[in-house]
Amino acid sequence: MTNSEIIDKVDEAVALMDLLDFNPFKIKAFQSLSIQIDKLERPLRLFSSAEIEAGFSKAMAKNIQELLATETFPELLELESQVPIGVRAMLSISGIGPKKVKVLWKEAGIETISGLKEACLNGQVCQMKGFGGKTQTTILEGLDFLETIHGKLLMHRADRFAEAFEKSMTDAGITGYQQVGDLKMKSEVVTAIEYLVPISERNKVENWISQQADFQFLEDQSGPFRLESIYLPKEIPVRFFFSGQDDWVKQNFMLNTLDDHWQSAHHAGIKLYSTWKSGNYTSEEELYEMAGGRFVPPDLRTGLWEFGEKADELKSNLVQYIDLKGCIHNHSTYSDGKNTLLEMAQWCIDKGWEYFGIADHSPTAVYANGLIEDRVIQQWREIDEINQKLAPFKILKGTESDILTNGNLDFSDEILSGFDYVVASVHSVLKMEIDLATARLIKAIENPYTTILGHCSGRILLKRSGYPLHYQKIIDACIANGVVIEMNAHPSRLDMDWRNLHQALEKGALISINPDAHEREGMDLMRYGTWMARKAGATKDKVLNAMSLNEIETFLNSRKSGK
Repeated sequence: MTNSEIIDKVDEAVALMDLLDFNPFKIKAFQSLSIQIDKLERPLRLFSSAEIEAGFSKAMAKNIQELLATETFPELLELESQVPIGVRAMLSISGIGPKKVKVLWKEAGIETISGLKEACLNGQVCQMKGFGGKTQTTILEGLDFLETIHGKLLMHRADRFAEAFEKSMTDAGITGYQQVGDLKMKSEVVTAIEYLVPISERNKVENWISQQADFQFLEDQSGPFRLESIYLPKEIPVRFFFSGQDDWVKQNFMLNTLDDHWQSAHHAGIKLYSTWKSGNYTSEEELYEMAGGRFVPPDLRTGLWEFGEKADELKSNLVQYIDLKGCIHNHSTYSDGKNTLLEMAQWCIDKGWEYFGIADHSPTAVYANGLIEDRVIQQWREIDEINQKLAPFKILKGTESDILTNGNLDFSDEILSGFDYVVASVHSVLKMEIDLATARLIKAIENPYTTILGHCSGRILLKRSGYPLHYQKIIDACIANGVVIEMNAHPSRLDMDWRNLHQALEKGALISINPDAHEREGMDLMRYGTWMARKAGATKDKVLNAMSLNEIETFLNSRKSGK
């Protein structure tokens, strides 16, 4: 488990204690544990037992060790047994907290998600004290969103579970499988973990599933060439397809290709489907060649842009993780990061990068210890000192400035002019009407000090939708004002969405693959952003942080002189 996943479990315990009217001091102890874990600079999974016992109280150390071993702990299991599963699910609804859930459960007697939806639809909830029509609407929106995310995982989490499954399968003697589906195609949200397996190994797969305590075999949904199961802790399907050697390439291609790719191929005049159906090929490369086209890897089979001469040129020059020369949009201990400037910079040096860009929060982000102007100047002085020691490596002076409700940036022009670059991002007032939200961003984009538009939509995948925007207007404004568009590489964001990013690239936009890292290891998240940038059709020359230090300084200086 990651530290953030452990925190989620601890916070779940806190919410359940609140529902059950536990002693406030007990709740406070778990809240303190959550804060303590959040401040750690290393993953707890790398701590020795002795380090855990030395760093936490006896009871909390035991809970952490249980979490690392089993992904839960006895006290949480006991709490869960006292709260109906439907009530626990209500805690996931955005916009209502444990206090309102307690009222719904204890006073209204609502114990299921379906019961809550019915109570909202018949107007019962809006009549309850402390709720009202607006809260009822929020609950209904939250329930609809829960339905859309049920049984889905973020890419990086699904990838980690798949890695564990594959080790276990290999240990069980299952050796011929290949990963297919969402993970193979690098989908930002994974709806199922899927494998193609030789038909000769079907019995081994059946035996393996039967031995997994966390798996449920779905016999009624399975057949001769397909086994369905559910990984219960995450309620995500784990699916196995079976094929003989003669049909292997054909089946593998089908499972790694979106419908839009077939349709786009047809519209482009490439008879891909009929060629695929014939089965007269021995590799996917040969399949494309016979259909009159060039090979398209699974992650690019989107139906958006991958066919034609221009696409063939793009595919041969798409950005790769190894192309990145530095990392910008990061946070240090000056705001809400876990590592110092020097620690972050040294980590970049060890990765072979040429520069590190800091972008700590601005004053309005009080929740994230945003920097007031005096602390900005203090940070600049420290950066100058570090740069003297680490040359030719360089720390670039940046900020993540909040975009205020009126579209202004969150610093005076005098301070903004002193930064090497400014990432402008929205962090508050996320529910605005589409025209107002668009106008707010465009005003920030038109600010002469804005260098990069950060996480454009504000979405948190599987938690909240992005706020509504007229994306074409946003893209046009960025291009007109020379503002770089961020591909926020954090797997919970991956924002701007790669589909919109493709449109921006087609119009000539420059992008930056930014990890939004709050710790050293977080900078490695750029690999996920790189995958999404590739899906969007980004070539190396269109990526800001694929520039060398000299090139990016020239670019930033030219923007500053233009102001």
